[in-house]
Amino acid sequence: MFEKIKAKILFEKLLGRPDIDKAYAMVDPSDSWYDTISTVHDSLRTIRELEHQTLQLKSRDGLILQGVYYPCKNSRITVICVHGYTSHAEREWAFPGLFYHSLGYNVLIPYQRAHGPSEGKYITFGGLEHLDVMDWIGLVNQMTPDGQIILHGLSMGGGIVLDLCDKECPGVRCLIADAPSISIAGFFGNIAHEVFKKDADPIAAHAIALYKKTFGVDARDFEAMEPIQNCKYPLLLAAGSNENREQDFAELQKRNPQPTEIVILPGCSHGNGMYKQTETFQGVIRSFVAKHLS
Repeated sequence: MFEKIKAKILFEKLLGRPDIDKAYAMVDPSDSWYDTISTVHDSLRTIRELEHQTLQLKSRDGLILQGVYYPCKNSRITVICVHGYTSHAEREWAFPGLFYHSLGYNVLIPYQRAHGPSEGKYITFGGLEHLDVMDWIGLVNQMTPDGQIILHGLSMGGGIVLDLCDKECPGVRCLIADAPSISIAGFFGNIAHEVFKKDADPIAAHAIALYKKTFGVDARDFEAMEPIQNCKYPLLLAAGSNENREQDFAELQKRNPQPTEIVILPGCSHGNGMYKQTETFQGVIRSFVAKHLS
C-alpha cells in the first residue's frame, strides 16, 4: 500500500508539468554557473533579433505542440534542437542555435510536451516525445522538401535522439547526443534510490507500472543499448569529463553499426560543454556534420 502511494508521489513529482522559468534562472556572480547563465540570457536576446516564426503541430495523442523556427536564407539544412528535462527550450538552445545559424542552417527549437507553450500534463522522458520529434521531422520535410536534417539533443533530449536511432526518419542525416539519458526505467530507479533508499526497487517498479498504465508504453522498452544495435545514422556522443560517461559511450559505440564518434569535454559537467569548451565542441560538430551532409 505505502509503496504504491510513494510510487504515485514519485511519478507526479518527476513527470508533472514543470515551471520552466526555473531553468537557467540567473544566479549570483559568485556561482560557478554565472558565466554560463549570463551567456544563455545574452544569446536568447541575440537570437530573438533574427527572423523567426512560431510553428505548431498536433501530437498523435491530440496535444498542440509549439516550436520556434529560425530560417537561414536559401538553406536546405535544418537542425532540430531537442531540449532536456524540465528545461526552457529557447534558453537552452539559443547559444547552440546561433552557432548552427552561423553555419548557414535553419534552426528549429521545439518545446517538448508539458513544457512552456506546448500542451500536456506530463513529461514522458522520451516514451512519447520521440514520436513528437518524428512529427517535427515530418513538418520540416514539408517546409524543406529534399532537405537534410541534423538531430541534436541534450540530456533527456539526447536520450530522445537515441530513441530515434533505429527509426526511419526521412531527411535525417546524422545524430548528436550530448550527455544523453539512456534508460527511462533507470531514471525512475536512480531517483527512487536517492529519495527513498529503503524499498526503492518496489517503489520504482510500481512507478514504471503506472507509467505504462498512463501512457500506454512500457518504460522498459526505452533502453538505448537496444536500439543502437540497429542504428541507421552516424552518431556523435558528447559529455563533460565530470560526468564519467566513458564506459556507457564505449558500449554504445561498440554496439552501433554506424560510424560513431565520442568527445569528452575536459573540465565540463552535465550540459555545459558548449559553453566551457566552445571552440573544441563546435569544431568537433563542424567536422562531424561535414562528413555526413551531402
